[in-house]
Amino acid sequence: MTMKRRFGISIPSNLADKLDQLSEKLGCDRSRIVRMAIENIVHDHLYYLVKHRCKGIIVVKGSEDILDLIEKYHDLVIAYNHYHLSNTCIATIVVDGFSTEIIRLHREILNRGCSSRYIPIDYGSE
Repeated sequence: MTMKRRFGISIPSNLADKLDQLSEKLGCDRSRIVRMAIENIVHDHLYYLVKHRCKGIIVVKGSEDILDLIEKYHDLVIAYNHYHLSNTCIATIVVDGFSTEIIRLHREILNRGCSSRYIPIDYGSE
């Protein structure tokens, strides 16, 4: 059996209310939902911890000003698509390379004021 550790967190009231509503709808307790959320974020950001070769997709909202980054990271970027959803630019960037390069690209996208999420597809080894 896996050992468990307890710790407290503080979150805004409106987020706690949404967590309670979600818990009720899913029929599970808040701890399970928080655990699932933490597992997802750790999985999605595991590439930050150890240099390794990996593949994934970066989804970018507000992507109108990143074409120069696509060119700058042309060795990393396998495919790039740009879409318009209402008045919002959305991009998908398929990447394959070392995690350190993916981190750099992801940070540069965030520094442009875009919201972004990296979704790992495969974790390889160096």
